[in-house]
Formats: sequence, structure tokens, C-alpha cells
Amino acid sequence: MIPRQTLAEIARRVEAELTLQTASDPLRRNLFTPLARGLAGAVHGLYGHQDWIARQIHPMECDEDTLVSVHAAIWLPDGRKPPAAASGSARATGANKAPLPAGEQLARADGALFAVLDGVTLPDAGPAAATVRLICVQPGAAGNTEPGARLRLVNPVPGINGELEVLAPGLSGGADLESIDELRARVMEARYNSGQVGRAQDWELWAREVPGVTRAWAAPKLLGAGSIGVYFVRDGDPDMIPDAAEVAAVQDHLELTGTPFSEIYALAPIRRPIDFRIRLTPDTPAIRQAVTDALAALLASEGAPVRSGTTTPVTIPRSHITEQISGAPGEYDHQLLAPAADIVCGVGELAVMGNITWQ
Repeated sequence: MIPRQTLAEIARRVEAELTLQTASDPLRRNLFTPLARGLAGAVHGLYGHQDWIARQIHPMECDEDTLVSVHAAIWLPDGRKPPAAASGSARATGANKAPLPAGEQLARADGALFAVLDGVTLPDAGPAAATVRLICVQPGAAGNTEPGARLRLVNPVPGINGELEVLAPGLSGGADLESIDELRARVMEARYNSGQVGRAQDWELWAREVPGVTRAWAAPKLLGAGSIGVYFVRDGDPDMIPDAAEVAAVQDHLELTGTPFSEIYALAPIRRPIDFRIRLTPDTPAIRQAVTDALAALLASEGAPVRSGTTTPVTIPRSHITEQISGAPGEYDHQLLAPAADIVCGVGELAVMGNITWQ
């Protein structure tokens, strides 16, 4: 934020300007020109400050700190989404009756640290194994860990094997601090849809208040009269389709935030991979990559489990696919061999990139 200059600071600026402007003998005998230039410099700075103030009024043009401290605080109840720590369960093994205290730390192969949330004691008899709840020490999407991964105890614990196996669905829910671009978009949407009363757009906005949630689609009456279904994805995760724990987190948030007059259902969309067969001219690795990026952008833009605010399934016209390929940098001509017709998805299906076969 640009600080307002004090009267003394402005006076010193003018004095310095006068000293520079009267450096030559002719100007020492003419005070009008240096005085005018000195005052012009001061006034020019004031106009610049007024221009900066004008830009801060609208969230589309304001500085980042103004967006966070002013606009987000006004339009978003919880402000900027903070980073969230990944959590989940792992399997500990060892000797019968061996305790694993809360707070013990484990390390992933890349150095990421996790802590035991609740201490456990392995069973008295039978297989000496127990399920342990873990949380990533450092919040962020980097803490998300696939099931089957091995975590090693930082400090040995008597009776506990040194490695724990991450259980399905993995350690999830980790999210980075919301980016400025995402925050700016949410503020603009909140301004546009001011007066949240439970419209479809409001439910989508509420879902995106959960750290890590990037896109959401509300479907009123999806499961009967008085119900609201909210599909969502997490584009920043290795797998954007949310798991059960992430769905539960959005469900809890919607029940606390949304209107209390609906049966609320937070839902993970069903992945619908779309395969392509393309004959490309010219056919080079760079142009193939450009076409791949263009098709991924199309599916991200037009793919949805439902049309927002309805229970209508989504169709992506084949003509949109050919248009997207034609717009790829370097493409001169192409033949889209598959799909041969429009992409028709069912309710709840989300079109995502499959495989591309180059002919």
C-alpha cells in the first residue's frame, strides 16, 4: 500500500526540485520557471496517488494487499482461504501392547513430515497392528499422499516397526494458500451474486470456500424436492476428484453455511475419460503438445457433471473440439477421427482427458 506523504515530505521534495532547477546562472535570476517545475513535480505525485486510490476501489484492479485486507474481508465471510494440512490414516505394526504416542513424527521419502494425532497401543494378542490417524506438519497440497506410501518414524519407538503404510484413500485434504487470482475471482462473484439466499450460485460459492475446492456445480432437486446436490473438484490435487474425507469436509461446511431448508448433498463427480484420435498436419511434438493443451482447456471449460443450477446433463459439441484443435499454435489442418459425435455425459459425469492416438 502506498503511504500518504506528509506535508514536510512534500516540502522537502519541492525544495530539492528547486535546488536542481536553479543550478544554472540564468535560472537563478528567474524564479518563476523553477518554482513552476517544483510545484508541478509535487502535484504530479499527488495525482499519481489519487490514481492509485481510484484503482483500489474495484477488486478487479486493486493491489493484492487491498484485495485481501479490504475487499475479501467485506465480501467473503471467511476471507482468503488459508492453507490446509493433509490428514488420514496409516497402519502401524510391531510388538503386542507396544504404544505409539501422539505427537511422534514420521517422514516421507521426500522429507515431508507427518505427526500422530491420537496415540494408539497395539493389541494385546493376535496381529500386532493398529490404525493411526496422521496429519501433515506443514499445511499445503504437497502433504497429500497416495495410499500404500511408506512413512518412516523420525525417532525410533520401542516395539513399533520403523515404517507405517498409508491406508486408503490416502492422506488428503491438503491445500495451498488460495492464490490471488482465485481470490479475486471469488470476490468478483460474491459482488455479482450479493445477498446470498440459497440460489444455485450461492451453493457453488459456499462450496468453494473450503480450502482446495476450485470448481463447483449446484443441482437443485437432484435427489428429490427440497434437495440440493453440489458437485465439486479440487484441481490443485494430483487427483482432482475428491475422496470420501474431502467430500465430508465440504458436506460439513455446506451444512454450517448454507440455508437450513434443504437436504444437502456434497458429491464427487464421476470421471468420464474422453479419448481422441487425430490426424495432424504438420505433425510435430510441439504441435501435438499444443493440441493436447487446447483439448484439456476445452474439457476444463465446458466439462461439468450438470449444467449449473439444473439437473441437465452436459453435452460438448464435436464442433467445439475441432475448433479448439484448429486454434492450436502451429496447426495447419487436421482430421478428428474420434470422437465421431458430440460428447454426451450423464448426470454426475465429468469429462476429463483420456488418451490421444495420433494417426
